[in-house]
Order: sequence, then C-alpha cells, then structure tokens
Amino acid sequence: MLYFLYACTKMRGKSLVMEALTAGFYVNITRSLAPIYLAVVGYDVLEIVKLNAKAYLFATLLAYVVYKCRHIFLKNPKKYLIIFHALERIFWGLIPLSYYLNILPAFYTLAICFTVPTSALINVAIFSLDERDAKKTLALRNSLGAFSNILGSITSLIVLYTLSGYEKYTYLYALASAVGFTSTVVLLFADIGHVRLREIEEELKVKSVNVLLFLLLVTSSSAIIGSTWTPHLVSDLKVEDYFAMLISFLQTTTSIFAPLFWSGRSYRTYRFAVVLASAVPFMIYTVNIPILHLFIAIIYTFAFNGTNMLASFICAEIKGREVPFLLTAVTTLSQFFGMIVAIIVGTFHFMMISASLLLLSALILSLLAIPEISIDVERARLYSRIVYNLTISGYSFSTTLARETTLLAIRLTVVSLSVILIIFIYRVAYYLSL
Repeated sequence: MLYFLYACTKMRGKSLVMEALTAGFYVNITRSLAPIYLAVVGYDVLEIVKLNAKAYLFATLLAYVVYKCRHIFLKNPKKYLIIFHALERIFWGLIPLSYYLNILPAFYTLAICFTVPTSALINVAIFSLDERDAKKTLALRNSLGAFSNILGSITSLIVLYTLSGYEKYTYLYALASAVGFTSTVVLLFADIGHVRLREIEEELKVKSVNVLLFLLLVTSSSAIIGSTWTPHLVSDLKVEDYFAMLISFLQTTTSIFAPLFWSGRSYRTYRFAVVLASAVPFMIYTVNIPILHLFIAIIYTFAFNGTNMLASFICAEIKGREVPFLLTAVTTLSQFFGMIVAIIVGTFHFMMISASLLLLSALILSLLAIPEISIDVERARLYSRIVYNLTISGYSFSTTLARETTLLAIRLTVVSLSVILIIFIYRVAYYLSL
C-alpha cells in the first residue's frame, strides 16, 4: 500500500489515483449492495433485470447526448466533472430513502445516469496524459480503488451481520455517500484544465471500433452476471445477505492484486483472461453449493479484470478525442444490452448461457480482429478492417432507419391529427347548420 502511494507522488495523474482510493469505499457499498438490497426488499431476479434495463436505457440515451455534446465538456472538463461527480453521490446515497417514498426506480435511474458524464470526464482526464502515465494511472486506480473497496466490503459485512431490518441499508448508503464526497473534494485539486486529445487517423479508428466492440461483448456479459448472481444466491440458494456481500469482498480483494499481474504482461497473455472469463457463467449456474461460489468470485474478478484492462490499455494508446466518450457510451450501452438479453431469455439458466456466448464471441473477435492478441497479425488487420466496415455500415443503416422511421411516424401523426381536426370541424359545422 505504501509503495502504491509513493508511486503516485512520482507521476502525473496522482489526483486521479487518489480519487479512486477515496471513491472505492463509496462505489463498493452503493453498487455491490444494490442487487442485494433490491432482492431483500422484494424484487425477484427478473424484476431487478427489468429495473436495470430501464435505468440503462436512459443512461445510454444520455451517453449519446454527452458524446454529441463532447465539445462543450472539453472546454471545461474539471467544472463539469465535479458537478456530476457530486450529483452521482447524492442520488446513490438517497436510494433507501427513495424506497420508503415509493420512488426507488426513479432515483435508481438518476443515480445510474449521473455515472455516465462522471465516467466520461474521468476517462478524458486519464487519456489526456501521455501513454506511459495513462497506463500507470489506470493500473494504480484499479489497485488503490480495490483497497478502499475492501474497507467498504468489511463495513458492509459488519453492518449486515450485526444489524437487522431495512435501516441497516439506510446507514450504509448514507455513510457511503458521505465518504464518496471526499473523492469529489480531491478532484478540486486535480490538474485537468487542459485536455491534450487529438483527432485520430483511419487506422486507429479501425482499432478503436474493434476494441470497443470487444468491450461491448465482455461488459454485456458482466452486466448479466453482476445483476443476477447475488440475487440468485439470495433467492434461489437461500444464503444470508452477509454471505452475498462476502462474494463482493472476495472480488474486491482479488481486484487489488489482479492489476499487478495483468499490467506487466504482453498483450497476448490476455487471451487467457478471455478464455477463463467465458467459463465463469457456466460455473455460476452449475454449482449449487454456496461456499464454492466464493472461489468462483475470485476467478471471475481475476479474468474480467484482465479483459477490461486489455481494452483500456489499447484505448490509452489511441488517445483520440472521441475515445473517452465512446468508452463510456459503450460501457453504458453494454449494460443496457446485457439487461435486454437477460429479459428476452427469461430464466437464470439461459441468462448464464447468454453470458457465456457473449464472452465466446468476444474471444473469437479478439483472436481474429485485434492484432495485439490475435494468432495471425496480418490476417487480423484484414479482419479488423472487415469488422470495422460492417460495424460502421450497420451503424449508418440503423441511424438512417431510425431517423426515417421517426420522420414517418411524425408525418403519420400530423396526417392523423389533420384528419381528426377536419372531421371535428365538419361535425361542428353540421350541428351548427341544424
């Protein structure tokens, strides 16, 4: 721990690292506790998935707006970061209160939505650093954030085990929000006024699209697992809420050491992370002994940490103006996509199968179209161009179709209202003539 703090003093971006150190406690309690809390107050697995789907639908729309208006945020990123940073903590801290007021879905949605601009502007600050400092900042943020995550997990475990009733969740969320504001204070001293991101050439655009598509598949799978695993333990395997929180504690502990393993490895080593991650959903569903889920939690965190760091490191090399915003948009979209897939398949069994298939798709994509970890680099460059063209074509078709459909709907609405108005006027004239 002292080594990490010493390393922070010798690098740019130390305020961003300290932000992660102070924010980890807040993030762990508010995010890890959310599915447990929802299950305890009466939501079943499918209801939790639907709630998350609605929340991430609005978050995805907001991510699109933030991306389109990125030039506004880039003019003064620090000011906007502090505003959204604080708002996020306010709404997460009020989640238990919103349940008593019967407005939990609205507050939960707002809490998730405010994470979008916060995450985008944190990415802007990190990717504005040079490549070496950006990668070091990412690794240290993961490790030090995980350290404070442990404190959050320990606090949650003690409170959940020793107290009873819904009040204990109110205490935890209020405490997490209060501690979370210290990370907002840290950002007041961050030097992120000048952003040095550049426009990127075509070749780097190809790489960024493929990496972001890879991240979309991985994070969608993670979204399915994250929103259904602990509710499955509580609802189906009948474990106590503190045992479900113990899963989070082990994940947090593993998160401290996993970045140290992955950050010093060659990109090809990350193949192992994707392969290992694809086996996790199968293990979650087939294992019905609660104690074994503790070991699965360690494997899950170790593997997903590697896959996420792979995408983040490649994005840090690209350093384009759009990349920080696209990274946030893709992460948000993947959460929504994962929830939609979960709703469509319906049962926990098929949710885990879908999560495995998404990860296998990410593995195939990485081996074929991401040169850094592919089997054949030259072919990977060719395949990456094909995937890029298909993705861009699909996006263009989708946006054109959406735009034309919207215009058609507006025209039909205008015509319908006009017909209704004409009929109304005709009837009025008819009755007046009698």
